[in-house]
Amino acid sequence: MKLFTPLLVSTLLAFAIAPCAHAQENAADSSAVQANLKQMEDAWVKALVNKDQAAVGNMIADDFAGFNPEGKHVTKSQLLDQVKNEPNTLSSATNDNMDVHVYGPNLATVSGTTTEKGKDKHGKEFTRSYVWVDTWMERNGKWQCIAEGVMESRKKK
Repeated sequence: MKLFTPLLVSTLLAFAIAPCAHAQENAADSSAVQANLKQMEDAWVKALVNKDQAAVGNMIADDFAGFNPEGKHVTKSQLLDQVKNEPNTLSSATNDNMDVHVYGPNLATVSGTTTEKGKDKHGKEFTRSYVWVDTWMERNGKWQCIAEGVMESRKKK
């Protein structure tokens, strides 16, 4: 019995510690995913400023489904056409208030705001703000945006 008690205690202790170690591992994975997706969102707005259709296309899944600020449904090809044919010239675009929620090892959402500054096709300067939410999925080791909703923020009165 004396030999059995330490063995039993050791076994129970191992079972008690295992979930904690697993939770810490998941938290570390989640933090890495959060940082990666925030970097990807920042790269996305940089690509919009540069009208870099290829960079945006690389971040979006082929089966992407989204809604643009006008409330129209857009596919990947339609979104890339918008990037290519954008009549406005952006001088900057900045993301703020990004909030990442990781729902599993390969699914997350990122919500935030973006402020764009630039000139319209007539040369008139503008500043526009948007609120958005993107849904990201990791497929074959690559994170891609599978869905997006964007809405222009109302101007403060």
